[in-house]
Amino acid sequence: MKSPTLARRLALGLPAACLAACLATGLALPAAAQDIKARIGTSLPDEHPQTLGARKFAELAGAKSGGRIRINVYSGATLGSDQQMQAALRGGTQEFTVPSTATLANLVPAFGVIGLPFSFASEQQADAVLDGPFGKQLLARLPDKGLVGLAFWENGFRNLTNSRRPVAKVEDMAGLKVRTMQNNLYIDLFNGLGANAVPMPVNELFTALETKAVDAQENPYTVISAQKFYDVQKYLSTTGHAYDALVLIASKKFWDGLKPADQALLQAAAAEATAYQRQTSRQLNQKLKADLQQQGLQITEVSAAERARMRDKLKPVIDKHVEAVGADVARDFAAAIAAAGTR
Repeated sequence: MKSPTLARRLALGLPAACLAACLATGLALPAAAQDIKARIGTSLPDEHPQTLGARKFAELAGAKSGGRIRINVYSGATLGSDQQMQAALRGGTQEFTVPSTATLANLVPAFGVIGLPFSFASEQQADAVLDGPFGKQLLARLPDKGLVGLAFWENGFRNLTNSRRPVAKVEDMAGLKVRTMQNNLYIDLFNGLGANAVPMPVNELFTALETKAVDAQENPYTVISAQKFYDVQKYLSTTGHAYDALVLIASKKFWDGLKPADQALLQAAAAEATAYQRQTSRQLNQKLKADLQQQGLQITEVSAAERARMRDKLKPVIDKHVEAVGADVARDFAAAIAAAGTR
């Protein structure tokens, strides 16, 4: 048998030589790329922009990592309510979710400032505030609670539906049993307008409306459509009483176990998914108002003057929750809105 050529002997010997050198000097061997499996849970159905954004985030993470990072999407509260999923992230048993800032405010009160009634003039103004220094200050509060904030997404401006009567002015709200998110601001908001607030998770809401346990609910058009509330509601009022943002968050336990390169990759995927999610949300909200009317909802346009009356009536509620989020947070929020302009 012929002996190996010099080149082949050298090639065969190099790995062994490298291994021997590493062992002799204590140097670490190059680590293999890490395969990552994760779950992202949403509280809304597949066709809602919350879940569409989650699927885009998972798709981008997979593409950017060459398939190493596989994120499975669980929609429609399969993994629990917003609050249950937040607890799972903090415990390290789930990796990602996208709660409303209203439910996140139960854990970090400063996030409640975003939902203060009649604060934002437009989605673009909200983008400027949440993508700017103020939004970054809010996200910086999450690691102390076992979470990492990646981006602000959009749920949209919230409007009222009910099964009892048209609501054109604040007096029309009197006595309506209105489901709200499990958030003190929204509870106080509707109680302050003369309604009776009933907090509950969104995944329980359709049945509550169908059985008349509650008369009304308030959500963006995308949620009203995706949850088919038009089947159990008759009237829609364009109150636009609050802007609702979502936050793409990760478990800090999970995040801290990632290599910096993978953290950067997921942050880049989150940024791209944010642009897609917001565009999708806005396009759908523009289209769905007419669709909801075709589904049988009677739409009442609430005038700017009436919204101003509602805001005046809510001044004690606003003052109370400014105190709850902190005067410094409220001051910085107001300054960020002013700097953003009307857009």
